[in-house]
Amino acid sequence: MTEQGGRRTQPLSTTLKSLGVLETVAQAQRSVRVSELARELGWSRAAIHQQLVTLTAAGWMEQTDEGAYRLTLRAAWVGQSALRQAGLGDRVLPAMERLLGEVREAVSLAVLERDTATIVQRLEPGRTLQVDLRAEAQMPLNRSASGQVLMAWADQRQLADLRERGVEVPDDDDRAALRDAGHAISSGRWLDGVTGIAAPVFDVHGGCVGALSLAGPASRLDVQTATTELLRAADEINEVLSGRGTSVGKDGAR
Repeated sequence: MTEQGGRRTQPLSTTLKSLGVLETVAQAQRSVRVSELARELGWSRAAIHQQLVTLTAAGWMEQTDEGAYRLTLRAAWVGQSALRQAGLGDRVLPAMERLLGEVREAVSLAVLERDTATIVQRLEPGRTLQVDLRAEAQMPLNRSASGQVLMAWADQRQLADLRERGVEVPDDDDRAALRDAGHAISSGRWLDGVTGIAAPVFDVHGGCVGALSLAGPASRLDVQTATTELLRAADEINEVLSGRGTSVGKDGAR
């Protein structure tokens, strides 16, 4: 609820419902049917169908030949625009590229989305994925280094939302210990044989807006060296996002 001209403005319930449908379809990571959405949201099939028809007309959804619905690429475009406006796009890429060059392992930037750590920028040796739409783009909060970081630096509102979604949130002491360490390490808890290391990324107000991470086979990853390089890259990104630093490309251009 907001105030304008001394009057309180109520949010539009129809808009909130449409956004709820979009989020639910996005979480499914596949095409979904009207009956599935009706069960998930607790609405009538008619109400769900009306929302889907509206979203399809607006270009956000499309219907498959089998009658199911899925997001269009407009969602990816808006997501990338949000990243640019939040300063998590081009400004963090140079630091991620340098980290990739130092460790030669996958480097990712993840944000807290509902009850997962969602990768929004990912670099791998030999290729760059601006938007990773594969299933592994979403990491479990409790079993990934990025998820642990995002929960450790989450505010009370975010923590309450996670608990409502059934996420097992670490207690205050565990979260404080991770903040004192400045990073999280997860080895084999999400993917067998893979070690992940993550550190927080902050906005200009000091709030955690993401987790910078790297991951590689536990058999070859030098954790100490990788952690040092990761923290250096995170510091560089935080300098840029705080307005104190300037992102410098690999060729030295600003």
